[in-house]
Amino acid sequence: MMLGGKGTRWLASWFRGARAQRGVLPHSIPRGAAFMSDNAVRRLKKEDMKNSLQYCESLVRRHEEDQYLCAMLAPEGTWAPLMTLRAFNIETATVRESTTNETTAAIRLQWWRDSLEDIYSGTPGDSLKQPVLAMIYVLLHRHYLPKELFMDILDARDEDLVVGAMETMEDLLKYSDMTQGRLLELALHTLTIHASDFPNAAKAALHAGRFLGLTTMIRATPFLAARNQTYVPKKMLDEQIGFSPEEFYASLLSGKTPDPMKECIREMVTVARQELDQARELHSNVTRDTSLMLLSVLPALHYIERLQANDYELCSPDVMQLTGFGPLKLRLRLRWCAWRGNF
Repeated sequence: MMLGGKGTRWLASWFRGARAQRGVLPHSIPRGAAFMSDNAVRRLKKEDMKNSLQYCESLVRRHEEDQYLCAMLAPEGTWAPLMTLRAFNIETATVRESTTNETTAAIRLQWWRDSLEDIYSGTPGDSLKQPVLAMIYVLLHRHYLPKELFMDILDARDEDLVVGAMETMEDLLKYSDMTQGRLLELALHTLTIHASDFPNAAKAALHAGRFLGLTTMIRATPFLAARNQTYVPKKMLDEQIGFSPEEFYASLLSGKTPDPMKECIREMVTVARQELDQARELHSNVTRDTSLMLLSVLPALHYIERLQANDYELCSPDVMQLTGFGPLKLRLRLRWCAWRGNF
């Protein structure tokens, strides 16, 4: 049963009239912001809200099961926001794969922009027929989620439509900021964090988002090779003398990562782990709830450790999928870190 436990409790608290603006940070309330009235939310029927949340849960569990597990250990009251944000990420990240060409994908992303504009203006219209947008509409009644953060994610997805490698590592970090970094920052806005504590929380989320972004791009490398695409920076590829992207794609499709590419991946992993270290250095300066929200880095770290143990062989079955005691080990690690309140 998909909508059980946390999802049901969240909806129950909503319909009992829980109106506390949990997550509205003193420093983040915009001047002139139009907050929706109770009547606006009541336009959505109880069954529609339940179905929308269930859709988000199903989408996240199917595409990002590790993030689904992390959300189960997140602070109380954040289940629905996390499911919604991760579902938004999945919906927009898969636009390129689910459309036939770049023009159609661009039109689809523009539709998401226009729909968010309508929601934030208080006139959602038919946008509420889309479950993820319906949940965003509901969440905006309880939390202030800056519109520009959603728009940054969509801008990054626009850049994603352009075929070809990114130029430098700085481009990868910027892309990570605009995707995973923005998602974590949105998640922070669903917590109760004092204004004086928010800068450290945001900085930790920034570095954690970069780690997640880089790891996600490394993980996607074997799958993108089938479309002759890669996130490995062009500058790195050019430094490998006598090695072309075409050779890299062909080698990966045959199930083996060539040594020059391993060097590129090793460098990306080094930068990713440096970002994680910077996030962890801030652990003592952030709240326990913030640390629980950043548990999402642990599945990515689990992948990086498997990759390093297998000499950066991207196509190794042990790297591409958890086997044996791998799933149990990850779950125990998540539980242990959640109990200790660290990431």
